[in-house]
Amino acid sequence: TFLAMQVPVVGWTPLRSLEQMGPLGVFLGYQVLAVCDARRRSRNLSVWQFVRFRIAAFMALGVGLVVVVAVLMPMGYFGPLSSRIRALFVEHTKTGNPLVDSVAEHQPASDAAYQHYLHMPLQYCFMGSLVCLFNRNNACYFVALYGLVAMHFSGKMSRLVLICAP
Repeated sequence: TFLAMQVPVVGWTPLRSLEQMGPLGVFLGYQVLAVCDARRRSRNLSVWQFVRFRIAAFMALGVGLVVVVAVLMPMGYFGPLSSRIRALFVEHTKTGNPLVDSVAEHQPASDAAYQHYLHMPLQYCFMGSLVCLFNRNNACYFVALYGLVAMHFSGKMSRLVLICAP
């Protein structure tokens, strides 16, 4: 991100774009995890000391982010969501961008599209859901969450049927 910001056309856009705030938050979260692990190794913390330290570190990160957003939001620092992102959450004819609205792949997916592109995996989805229902672990929780997110977003745009496919 730092190197991309050196290009004059890009500038401060990565730090002002709301679409990139989520990945930036994940990046900061991983940095806090790395600092916590380094401190655990250097000070030989017990399990409970490490858990308390990690909770305190993430609370400090959360408070810091809330303060930064509370200061920058009224100043108009963050830009609006782009029409591509708005198209995922509102009706496809209300994005405000005629080019996005006219492209066929930006229309909601039909049931025939799911049958055409996901023929065999779609038939096994019900059985996989039953397996995950009776065998609860992190992998099954991930599959269920991924399935719900993929179902929501692929229903908004037909091109996301293939992107969100297993």
